[in-house]
Amino acid sequence: MNRRQRPQHLDNRRRRRGYLQALSPILLMLVALFAILAIWMISSRIMDNKTLTPSGSDVIAHDAITRQSGVPDPVISHHGKAPDCPDQDCISILVNGDLLFHPTLWQHFEGTNTAAQDGSAFDFTSLFAPMADYIKASDLAICEFETPIAKRGGPYAGYPVFAIPPEVVDSVAKVGYRACTHATNHSWDQGAEGIRRLNDELISHGIAQIGSYVSEADAEKPLVIDSPTGGGKLGLVTGTVSLNAMIPDFDWRVDRLRDFGDPLHQADIDRAVAKADTVRSEGADVVAMAMHSVQEYLDHADSWQKAEAHALADTGKFDVIYGAGCHCAQPIENYNGTWIIYGLGNAITVSAPSERIVNNQGVTARIQFAGNKGVAGSWKVNRIDWVATSNMKGNMYQWCPLSSNNTCANPTQDQQIRQRISNVIYSMGADAGVVREWDLSTESTQPQAR
Repeated sequence: MNRRQRPQHLDNRRRRRGYLQALSPILLMLVALFAILAIWMISSRIMDNKTLTPSGSDVIAHDAITRQSGVPDPVISHHGKAPDCPDQDCISILVNGDLLFHPTLWQHFEGTNTAAQDGSAFDFTSLFAPMADYIKASDLAICEFETPIAKRGGPYAGYPVFAIPPEVVDSVAKVGYRACTHATNHSWDQGAEGIRRLNDELISHGIAQIGSYVSEADAEKPLVIDSPTGGGKLGLVTGTVSLNAMIPDFDWRVDRLRDFGDPLHQADIDRAVAKADTVRSEGADVVAMAMHSVQEYLDHADSWQKAEAHALADTGKFDVIYGAGCHCAQPIENYNGTWIIYGLGNAITVSAPSERIVNNQGVTARIQFAGNKGVAGSWKVNRIDWVATSNMKGNMYQWCPLSSNNTCANPTQDQQIRQRISNVIYSMGADAGVVREWDLSTESTQPQAR
């Protein structure tokens, strides 16, 4: 081996040392870049956390950005079926007087077999038919069932202890009633079984009910009805002054409003108020009170009606009070801010002789409440539309509106009845800006929600 020649491993070592010296600046640059990147990432994480959990001045800036970028929820109004609604939401109820059936009325609507149990024993469709347009112009229609019903196929009974054809319920449902009250002086005519029959029939037709009960538990249940147009919820309470001296097996069978001087008078007021509180707690926006009286054929409110309605109004629990039972049209009053319709007469009835001619007439009223759904204290009655009615059209029994574009008996007689009922309605100072005669032909169809 040539001594002057260097060993190969020494040359390799020198080459590696040269490579490392050449790479050192590059490595330093890479380390610096990684350090800068790490610092940037840590700073970004701190800023992100500050944005997610703002405090101090950062909260103000964050909230301002949020407010500017947020989109408010749309406000949906439900104006119901009446022709105008002055607030965000409205709900209207149609109420009228007693459904008072006597044998000399129902015999005009007999089928071929009055003992039939399949619903064909009687057909009252034509009797109620003209009412349909008025019910369609309201959100909720409420009937007053004066008497109990018989079993399908009978036997039937008239005054003084009633058991009327159950086909009346069929027609009540068909024409569009959504609820019925039945706390009247005839509620106990057929005892507990009569109450059960009426309850069962109404339930089978999907009609809400209040006034007489099959059990104590049912008597304590509140009645709250949703408006089908979405405008709010109605709570309904009722009571009758009399049961024609009959005494039920249990006092809870029928809602009562006994007269002053009766030892249970205040208990009845307290019960009505408790029911009003309960329906409010169950979501009712408005509460209506239905009173049933027994002094008949008066064109003014009797002492019990005024005292009882005022006592109920003074509690501040009821948005409107309306009555039936007198078989006569009576005044409308605003008492300390509460609207009271004392008597709606008869909705359906047999003709009485001339000395009791008011029996053959009635009032159908649409009461509209305006407010904000779910907001307590925002609701008020903003209009009461009324139409006078007759129990006959020509020589046929039929609910007949005494409107300007319809004839029940003849134009002269119809106008006389309209004027008489108008005089009665406004005799206690009702504001004509709120209480108006109802001319359905002038109303335009309104959208149910805006």
